[in-house]
Amino acid sequence: MKNIMVVILWFLGVSAATPAFTNEASPEQLARLYLDFMAQNSRQSEALWPGFRLEDKVHLFSYGGNVWLRQPGGEVIQDNSVLESVNLHSGLSVNFGFPQYQGQPGVLIQLETPNIQFNADTKSTDLTFLIWAGSALHEAFHFYAQSEWRVLEDSRHYEGEVFPLNFDARYYRLQLFDALMAALAEPERQSLFLGHAAYWLQQWRQMVPNEYRVSYINDLIEGSAKYVELVASARLLSRNQTLLGYQQILTQYVHDYYQQQAKWAGWTAEAENIGALAGILLDSTQDPYLWKESVMSGMLPVDMLLNPIRAVQPADKKDNKQKKYLQDMLAYYPATQEKLSQLLLNVQDPKVPLLVMPSVSDGSSFIDVGAVRSGFYVVPYQDEMTQAYLGMSSQFSNLTVSGSPLLDVPMQNFCEGIEAATLLPLAFPFQREGQYLVFNEAEVHGTIRVSASVVDGRTLYCAMN
Repeated sequence: MKNIMVVILWFLGVSAATPAFTNEASPEQLARLYLDFMAQNSRQSEALWPGFRLEDKVHLFSYGGNVWLRQPGGEVIQDNSVLESVNLHSGLSVNFGFPQYQGQPGVLIQLETPNIQFNADTKSTDLTFLIWAGSALHEAFHFYAQSEWRVLEDSRHYEGEVFPLNFDARYYRLQLFDALMAALAEPERQSLFLGHAAYWLQQWRQMVPNEYRVSYINDLIEGSAKYVELVASARLLSRNQTLLGYQQILTQYVHDYYQQQAKWAGWTAEAENIGALAGILLDSTQDPYLWKESVMSGMLPVDMLLNPIRAVQPADKKDNKQKKYLQDMLAYYPATQEKLSQLLLNVQDPKVPLLVMPSVSDGSSFIDVGAVRSGFYVVPYQDEMTQAYLGMSSQFSNLTVSGSPLLDVPMQNFCEGIEAATLLPLAFPFQREGQYLVFNEAEVHGTIRVSASVVDGRTLYCAMN
């Protein structure tokens, strides 16, 4: 995982808080607030999670053409000499990266566009600030802590929702989340709500076995990272408090966090929030060090919490308001489902020529196309699951793809010299001119040099450099 230099926040399913205020804080004020937040959390990072060491990291804040930073044990300084080496130029509003600074490992937050504004009176303990700054801990945990987990070394990490898109699966996971929130908020009735949570977990797994199968890694890494993010801020708010005081502040912070954040739906957001709540509840019932060691060995927090619990079906209730909310949030499902279905049909249809390119997913961005939601999806392919992309904008050689559906295949046997491949079914007009394919479509345009062959009655075009 450490070979990834830059983590770009696509925010699929959940977004960072971007509060807008008048009397805006200056970039330097915001830098100092953020660097103070990271310094405090660096001192407690290994108490948050075994092996999560931030105390020896340089923290950098880049905004508006300036860079402020704090080295371990040092003061905040401005050093614009490193601007070019840390400028990510992604075009997104918030980016995280992990550069070296004078030979020391670092954690960088970069604001490229000025749409994140805080009041000049903002404090580091304000809820909106904690929610925003906590994303840096979340990403640093992915990069510096989880990169050492042996269980993840040979595991395939899928991103995005799983085909077929299933409204009821989202509803069940939302009910699971609500049951865990109730268990946290009402400790005197915790056993009842945990029984409800166990029921919804069981129902979800039975309904969507493919989703359950491929969600394991996503649930493991995102749930533990969100746990670190939430608990870190609660610990800062509860300094010098008793254990009881901390637990009260933690419960209130978690409640306020989910009140402040827009309601969430979607696979990644569910993984984050269900895993985080399960971890917080485990802290009160098990040795925190031991359950975290089990997570690093591959156990899901929600399984450790709910496996000993007898599932209890909740009383039937008409929760039309929540279902209506989900229907509004998931209004993109019909058009997106149709787009994914057509992609899979075209990939499987021997009458549709197939362009095979080296994987183009790295460094790509996404654009929404009509009612279809762009981004990552997980789809079945040759008795396995693989990654699909809708709305991807990418370039290979002189070919530009601007929104056409694509399928990634980690290992393929169509074309020699190409291992990890991106498949583009050519179910639209194109021309062949010698060794080149020529495209003039809105979603695919330009040229690409290929070698052509026919395998089992299907025309394959293998991209050539």
